[in-house]
Amino acid sequence: MTAQLNSMAQIDLQDFGIADSVSRCISPKLDELKGKKIIFSSEDKSLIPVDGWQSKIGSSYCATTITTISPIKENAIVAAIDSSSIRVAETEDGALYAIKCGIAMAYGGTALMHFKIGPMMYYLSEDNLADSELDSRLARLVLSDSDVARRLIRVRAERAIQYELSAHLRNSIILVDGSLKASIFEDRKKSMSKIVENSVLNRNLIAGVSKNTKLKALERAAAMLTKVSNPAYVDVDLIIKSLVRNTFGSNLVARLEKNSAVLRVDVVGDRDRTLGKLLGNDPVSFGYPETLRLAHHISTFTGTELTCLKSHVLNNYGVTELAADDIRRTLLGSIIV
Repeated sequence: MTAQLNSMAQIDLQDFGIADSVSRCISPKLDELKGKKIIFSSEDKSLIPVDGWQSKIGSSYCATTITTISPIKENAIVAAIDSSSIRVAETEDGALYAIKCGIAMAYGGTALMHFKIGPMMYYLSEDNLADSELDSRLARLVLSDSDVARRLIRVRAERAIQYELSAHLRNSIILVDGSLKASIFEDRKKSMSKIVENSVLNRNLIAGVSKNTKLKALERAAAMLTKVSNPAYVDVDLIIKSLVRNTFGSNLVARLEKNSAVLRVDVVGDRDRTLGKLLGNDPVSFGYPETLRLAHHISTFTGTELTCLKSHVLNNYGVTELAADDIRRTLLGSIIV
């Protein structure tokens, strides 16, 4: 045993070649960093340079492709929708989720009213998903991945609200948080295509506003807008349609206010009219519509609401709360390095 310990004490990882093997698992190409402009990442946050990416891709868009947005002073209702979902509890064969939705409206350039829907709870298990219209493979994914389950609930709730608004409003603007894209989680009766159909019949305009994008090409294409003093947009339909399927309307990158962030905006309807009426009826702060900002805050869960949901479940459904442990914390501890 002593001999073994002595031999182990003399182990040198350099003899194994591990470090060298890891360094070659992907070609580092670090020499290509020389002379590059760089932003250091902050956890999982999406960061963009204040003045945009000055690159060949961005400069390939000639200045004539920039279209200025002029506010249209034609009174119309702007209705923005957002939601958030959380996992409240787990059982041995399913999980309990809650969702909260927010609707904010503006008219004639001022805030009009807002509504809070929820919190509402849904229990997802193998039995009740088997009775749904979900594909069996998708249902299994929902049961095994809480992020997918929360996405399913959010998409269906938001589509239900968007569908009803598109069917009952006239000559209005419906603002969606995110891109206008069909989802595998949609209810076929209240899908994005049905919402677009309702909007066309009722002369509603739809705009989907994304706060960030994972498509690097869009960030570079938007660089030219950072030098424009007035609200403006650039058509990026060719980029989006070549990379993403099942999108609706026109795909743009837009700057809705001077010295503000550049956003991806999808529009169903006339682009100039939609963005012009939006600026004429919805206050814009830091380049982001106030209705969407308010809808986001309305739909965010508070600690008090989560506590109330837990109490409601304990007091009304005859459940038994089990003692639980954080496995990650137990195994890894809380060593401060």
